[in-house]
Amino acid sequence: MVWEIAFTIFLLSLTVLVYLLIPVVLRLRDTLGRLNKTLSVVNEDLPEILKNLHSITDRLDNVMKTAEDTMQDIASIERTVTKEIKEPLMNIAQVIGTVVQLINRLLSWQKK
Repeated sequence: MVWEIAFTIFLLSLTVLVYLLIPVVLRLRDTLGRLNKTLSVVNEDLPEILKNLHSITDRLDNVMKTAEDTMQDIASIERTVTKEIKEPLMNIAQVIGTVVQLINRLLSWQKK
C-alpha cells in the first residue's frame, strides 16, 4: 500500500513536471527555429561581408604604402632643401657678415 501511494505521488509529480516543461520545450523549439533562420541569413551574407572586408583591407594597405612612400619623399625633400638651399644661404650670410665687418673696419679707420 505504501508503495502504491509513493508510486502514485511519483506519477503525479512526473505528470506535473511534464505539463510544466511542455511550454518551455515549445518556446525552445521556436527560439531554435528563429536562430536557424538568422544563421541562414548570416551565412548568405557572410561571403559578401568577407569580400568587402578584404577590399577594405587592401585599400588600407595601399593607403599605408602611399603614406610610407610620401614620408620617404618628404625626408628626401628635406635633405635636398638642406643641401641646396640652407648651405648656400649660410654661405651668403657668412659673406654678408664679412662684408659688414669690412665696412665697419673701413668706417672706424676713416674716423681715426
